[in-house]
Amino acid sequence: MKSILVLFSLFLFLSFSSCLDESSAIGGKWVESSFRNVQTDSCTVSLSTILSDSLATSGDTVCQIGHRKDELWGTITASFYAEYELPSFSFNDETVYTFDSITIRLYSSGNYLGDTLSTQRIHMHRLTENIQLDDYGYLYSTTRTSYEASPLTSFSFKPTPGQRTKELEVRLPDDWGEEWFNLMQQDARQMESQELFHDYFKGIAFIPDIDNDACVNGFQVNDSSLCITLYYHEQAEISTEKTLVFNASSSLIYNKVSYDRTGTPIEGLKSGADNALSTARTEHQCYLQGMTGMYIAIDFPHLNNLCAESELVTIESATLQLYPVKGTYDGMYPLPASLTLYTSNEDNVRQDVITDLTGSSVQTGNLVVDEMAYEETYYSFDITSFLQSNLGTTGYNRQKLQLFLPDNLFYTTLQGVIFGDGEHTANKKNTKLIILYKTYQQ
Repeated sequence: MKSILVLFSLFLFLSFSSCLDESSAIGGKWVESSFRNVQTDSCTVSLSTILSDSLATSGDTVCQIGHRKDELWGTITASFYAEYELPSFSFNDETVYTFDSITIRLYSSGNYLGDTLSTQRIHMHRLTENIQLDDYGYLYSTTRTSYEASPLTSFSFKPTPGQRTKELEVRLPDDWGEEWFNLMQQDARQMESQELFHDYFKGIAFIPDIDNDACVNGFQVNDSSLCITLYYHEQAEISTEKTLVFNASSSLIYNKVSYDRTGTPIEGLKSGADNALSTARTEHQCYLQGMTGMYIAIDFPHLNNLCAESELVTIESATLQLYPVKGTYDGMYPLPASLTLYTSNEDNVRQDVITDLTGSSVQTGNLVVDEMAYEETYYSFDITSFLQSNLGTTGYNRQKLQLFLPDNLFYTTLQGVIFGDGEHTANKKNTKLIILYKTYQQ
C-alpha cells in the first residue's frame, strides 16, 4: 500500500512540474523546442466608414418620421409613404347610417434620434401617383413618389418612445371621412375594388415639419398603428357604433431618408466600397448608422508581422474592443444594444457572420456601459477563429471584417454609433485588438 502511495505522489509531482515548465515536446522537428506565451494590444486596427448605395425599406413593420439637425450626424429627414387598403363593408338599404369621425392611430416603436422632449409636427399629404415596386420587388430609401403641395391635414404630438403601448389617435378632417363614407354607401365605383380605390386614393406621404429639427421618431406599422379608422353609427331603436379600418399596405409602404453631412467629419463620404473613408481622413472617427446606410470596415494591416516573432506562431485568443467616442452618445443618441460583425473579401463584399466559438450563436458585441465616467463603454467580439484563419494570408485569400447594426435595425431605424481609432483623443481608451499568441522556437 505504501509503495502505491509513493508512485501516485511521484506521478502528481511530475504532472505539476510539466505545467510550470514552458518547454514542450510537440513532435517532429519541434521535439526539443521551447515556447512562450505573449499578449499584445498594439496590433494596428484600421477603421473606415463605407456608405451603401441605397437601402430597401419597403414592407417593414417599423417606420421613422422626423427631421433632425446636429453636429454629429448632420441633417437627417425621414418621411414615410403608404398605400392604404380598402376594408370589406356592407350597408343595408333599409338602415340609416351616420358618419361620426375619422382618425389615424399611431404607436411608438421605441426607436428615436434626438430630443424627444420637444413637440413634433407631421404633415399628411395626398399622393399624386401610385407607389410602384421596382423590377426586383423593392422600394428604397431613395425612392421618390410625388404628392400634393398642400397637406390634407397636420398634427402635433409629444413623442413617447419608452411607451410602446401608449396610443396616439389624431382626428382627421371630417370632410375627408364624409367623402369616403358617402362613396361607400352609394356603392361608388371608387369603392368597388382595391385597384379602383388605389386609382382614386393613391396613398399618403407623412412629411415631417422641417422647421422643427429636434427629433426623428419611430412608429409601428401594423393593423393597429398608422391605420385610418372611420367611425359611424347605425341608427335604430338602439344606436350601434361601428368602425371601418383602412390599414396600410403590407408591401407598398416605404421610408424615404435624405441627409446632408455638411460640416461633419464625413462630409465627403460617397456611396460605394471604393469610396471608403479611413479614420485618418475623418478626425480619427468612423460611423455606423441604420437607414442612412453607413457601416464600418475593419482591417489588421500588420497582422502578419506576428509571423516574424518566431519560426512558428499560433494565435491562442483574440478580442476586438471598440470604444464609442465620449460625448457622441447619451439619452438623445442611445447606443445600439447589439451589433453584428461579418467577414468580407478584399473587395469589401460581405460574407459570413461572426459567431461564437461553437458556431451556434451570432455574436452581438457584449456591450458594456460605463454610466459614471463614460470611459469604459465598449463593444467586444471574440475574433480568435477569424485571426487564426487569416494569419499568414495575403492578397485574395485575406479577409477583412465589416460591422453593421443587426438587419432588423439597419433597415428600419436611425440608431448609430461613432467609434474612435487608436489615435482619437476624446477617450482614455480606444479601439484595440488584444491577442494572446504562442511562439515556438527550435
